[in-house]
Amino acid sequence: MTYQRTPRTAILALAVLIGGQTVWGQRSQPNQPARAESVDEPAASRPQPQGPPPVGPTFLNLRYDEDFSYLDGAPESYTADVFDPIKNAHLAEHWRLTLGGEFRYRLEAETNQAFGATEPAQDTFHLFRYTLHADMKYRDSFRVFVQGLSAFDEDRDLAPRGSDENKGDLQQLFFDLRVRGDDLPLTLRLGRQELQYGAERFVSPFDWADVRRRFDGIKLFVHGDAWNVDLWYAKPVVVQAKRRDRLDEDYDFYGCYVTYKQIPRHVLDVYILAQHNTGNPTNVNGRAGDFTRYTLGSRFRGKTAGFDYETEWAGQWGHWARDSIQAWAWAVDGGYTFDEASWSPRVGLGFDWATGDDDPADGTVGTFDQLFPLGHQYLGFLDLVGRQNVAAVNVSLTARPIAKKVTSRLAFYSFWLSENEDALYNAGGAAVRRDPSGRSGHDVGHELDWTIVWTIDVHQSVLFGYSHFWDGGFIQETSFSENADLLYVQYAYKF
Repeated sequence: MTYQRTPRTAILALAVLIGGQTVWGQRSQPNQPARAESVDEPAASRPQPQGPPPVGPTFLNLRYDEDFSYLDGAPESYTADVFDPIKNAHLAEHWRLTLGGEFRYRLEAETNQAFGATEPAQDTFHLFRYTLHADMKYRDSFRVFVQGLSAFDEDRDLAPRGSDENKGDLQQLFFDLRVRGDDLPLTLRLGRQELQYGAERFVSPFDWADVRRRFDGIKLFVHGDAWNVDLWYAKPVVVQAKRRDRLDEDYDFYGCYVTYKQIPRHVLDVYILAQHNTGNPTNVNGRAGDFTRYTLGSRFRGKTAGFDYETEWAGQWGHWARDSIQAWAWAVDGGYTFDEASWSPRVGLGFDWATGDDDPADGTVGTFDQLFPLGHQYLGFLDLVGRQNVAAVNVSLTARPIAKKVTSRLAFYSFWLSENEDALYNAGGAAVRRDPSGRSGHDVGHELDWTIVWTIDVHQSVLFGYSHFWDGGFIQETSFSENADLLYVQYAYKF
């Protein structure tokens, strides 16, 4: 692998090495990974903890963050599981090996995903994903994590999506080295790895896709009781359905993400993310050239009594070809859970906004870039709308009717363009409809999502979902206009 502009990473790393001893607070305990948020399904659809979880297997969105060191305790101190023999297995005095994997199958039936612009209008197909991983650790000072992947689709009539198929490839392979021993939990990670930060609005492995997103790069991080600080320099990995995946030589992605965790019942994130692309892409103003974009943002979330709430904002600046970049995004989400009521219902309300570009001749790119998001989570399961040139409102109702193993969520979204002259962008960031005159208005439409999650046990889950989109005036005026539907059933088994 060849990396460019490494001095940026070296400067950031040096800052951590110099200031780390004074900023972290108490050091974290060995083998205790930072909490990994998983929002590949609606937050209220995932099992919600009721007090401290029992000691036993816990499978996370980032599989490399799983911790099975509790198996070193007395048998009565944890819940036994059939896969315990391959978790935290002691191969020698200081060597431990953990094996794991996943099988996932999903049936999807989609109708009018392009608002009727493609034939056939209806397509029903199957998605399969198999992963296996091995995690080898020497004490707490050295680690190798490797994960293989085989993903493919069947019976798809429309053109395959880029993230649906990747047969027999390397999903992750990285090495960890504890740089300064146990006195400072400073870890250097090098290799192919998944990245996930905050609520995954801008950096996510995107678990909904058959092939999860990952990067080739280097990361330096410290996770303590008070602070988490991550610094990285990476290149996105391009999925090659018929060949081995490769990194994008033209694309640099680097940044710093800081989390402060000692505000009671609250967490504060502050971050700066940078992108540099020398592949001569074309911007919304029609100019082709390199771009350098910086995203500065912050996220604050918490819970008080039955209320949960979160807000995140981000601003972008830089240059693209001969144009400057000036863009903004803001999101707020909250809800109230009636814990004492039957089914523990939660009523939620959210708002999302990202700027667009109203004038292609003014020398400014005003369209916000969503980076590497999990838009699926926040802007509808149909993936027709992305976090670019959009204003969206959603209301939701969540309930857990059957012994808290079944969670049902109903969500309704309304979408508008921020700027009528800019395009509608989908969850992948592609412009799908545009009226440069702005005469088609800003009313994109409405979407209804219904999901049911059945957590069978710690290993198995079933997801059922149905989504319907009603097109608005902007869709009706710009081209084909047919309401869209998506029906899906998914089974997943993790070990």
